[in-house]
Amino acid sequence: MNALSINIPANFIASCESTLKRYNAAKTDAERRAVLDRQTVQGLWWAIGFVSKIPAVCMSEKELNHAIRLTRFRGAVCPVFRA
Repeated sequence: MNALSINIPANFIASCESTLKRYNAAKTDAERRAVLDRQTVQGLWWAIGFVSKIPAVCMSEKELNHAIRLTRFRGAVCPVFRA
């Protein structure tokens, strides 16, 4: 995920979707792991869902940190955002 204006929800979602597309296009497990880096597929989907519900033009620092945390989360249940 690049750092170019990711505090803007549309940019954050586009970055996550781009990562998922590259992941799906990868041919080997090694390529898929390289695309994800420390992220998880489920975490990316959780982050997209969370960010898509933010009505503001820009995410707060707490919202951005939570969204980034979601992309790397490895648990079975999506963590709740505590505003």
